[in-house]
Amino acid sequence: MDMPPGYEKVDGVETLYVQILQPTDFWGVTTKIQPPLARTGGAAESGCYVCLPTGERLCAVDYHSDIDGWRKQILLGAEGMGLLTGEITGEDIVTSDGRTYGLSECLTEFY
Repeated sequence: MDMPPGYEKVDGVETLYVQILQPTDFWGVTTKIQPPLARTGGAAESGCYVCLPTGERLCAVDYHSDIDGWRKQILLGAEGMGLLTGEITGEDIVTSDGRTYGLSECLTEFY
């Protein structure tokens, strides 16, 4: 099984998972908080969804440079839009509402 982004740590890059319900949600999550919290670097979709056993799909978002700034920007933006987020921790994905699923329970879709 190919492991999703964020499973293996990469120096200088961090990955969060964000529920994307509409095509404009990625843009909204990364720009909702103004002025921007991240001072340098960027964020991009990573070409992967993790589909939870509940049917919710979370899109991998990689960011670099100002890691703390981007993390806050994405988490606060998603929260403000009412979107679920997730983070891979070991063999699990932990969602922003406190649920934990084993990655083996989830479907990983690369695009």
